[in-house]
Amino acid sequence: MFFIGCFLVMGFGCGTEAPKPKKVPISPAPKRAVTPAPARVPPKAEAEVKVEPPPVVSYSYNPQGKRNPFLPLVVERPEKPATPAAKRMEAAGRKAREVPATPLERLDLAELKLVALVWDIPKPRAMVEDKGGKGYILSVGTRIGKHQGQVSKITPEGVVVREKTEAPDGKIRTREVPLRLYADQ
Repeated sequence: MFFIGCFLVMGFGCGTEAPKPKKVPISPAPKRAVTPAPARVPPKAEAEVKVEPPPVVSYSYNPQGKRNPFLPLVVERPEKPATPAAKRMEAAGRKAREVPATPLERLDLAELKLVALVWDIPKPRAMVEDKGGKGYILSVGTRIGKHQGQVSKITPEGVVVREKTEAPDGKIRTREVPLRLYADQ
């Protein structure tokens, strides 16, 4: 039965042959007439065009008000002679500083927020943020605050900063300011 089905499919499935394509004649393209190119006529000598050279632009460099690119960016300045006030401060045991050296020394302790502590290591560290969200890493001995403070301890509760302030009677007093990780401690 299978063979009969295959025979019928083959017999009826193949129809007549496909029609052969017919050749259609195409007319040839028309031939172009060849015309000679026009001869170039040299310009007349009477109508010569005079070409003037472009004007010369002179440039001179004026360094007035500009930085010399060949000078170093960092220059060591000689120390200024100490003023009487600076000598008095040094005699009192404080370093005379006109300009704070680090950004941390320009900020008051009240402007800083303690955000992280790593204390169970040989050199404990802490991180504080200013009001703008910029973080600073602290370790023991880091200078911090406007009153020449210095980090004295880093404990699990927070950071202790030792500041030197001048009392109204002229004496230098030392106070310890704690920065706590949590306000309720």
